Amino acid sequence: MAKAAKPKRKAFTVVAYGDSWTYGSVANGWQEAKEAGYDWELIYGSWFSQLRRWLAQTCPETVVYNQGMPGWKSYQGRDHFDRRVAALEPDLLILNFGINDWTNKIPLPVYRSAMEQMMLEAKRIGCECIVWTSGPVAAASGESYGYEKPLQDGGFPHRFDEYNDTLRSLAAEQRFILADAERAIRSLREHGTDLAGWFYDAIHFTQQGHDAIFHCLRDVFLLDGRVNVQG
Repeated sequence: MAKAAKPKRKAFTVVAYGDSWTYGSVANGWQEAKEAGYDWELIYGSWFSQLRRWLAQTCPETVVYNQGMPGWKSYQGRDHFDRRVAALEPDLLILNFGINDWTNKIPLPVYRSAMEQMMLEAKRIGCECIVWTSGPVAAASGESYGYEKPLQDGGFPHRFDEYNDTLRSLAAEQRFILADAERAIRSLREHGTDLAGWFYDAIHFTQQGHDAIFHCLRDVFLLDGRVNVQG
């Protein structure tokens, strides 16, 4: 009697979920993507595309999805989590929202609640989660980083730092992995890197910022034992 075929192991599935920073604005290839109807696969310089290429070399069986939605706030991410994340059955979620919550003056408790609900849902479906921080931003209330048109945020109820601090706190509470790209970029500046040319506008970095985010996330994959794409 022939032996039953051994069931094929499910590919390690990674879902990146967030806003324009996850989608790929404004990295190399972004303009071409816009002209092609916002096809994120053409944004070859984004941190996501770099990570996908690196994972393809590290573990060819890894499947990686980009679920970045430009303009989305955290509550939209929460409301569409089942369809855009859970339905893909991820082993790993790479999560970031916040910049649009800040610019749209979403209260910090509302933001915290939406992010916490997504993290709890990730636990419910059994996937590991990397939470990462975006920025820094060029804001009139804080630092401009040499960018000549910082965002005039004097009427905002919160500083952007408070949203990143919320992510750090939630990652610690939920015992998820933190990729602190914002602090990594600040560290580069403290060691002499001029960030003035990194800004496309006050809240988006061009290619250099995406490179820095990719390096931060790659380090997490290399150094944190909880991320095991080899299964």
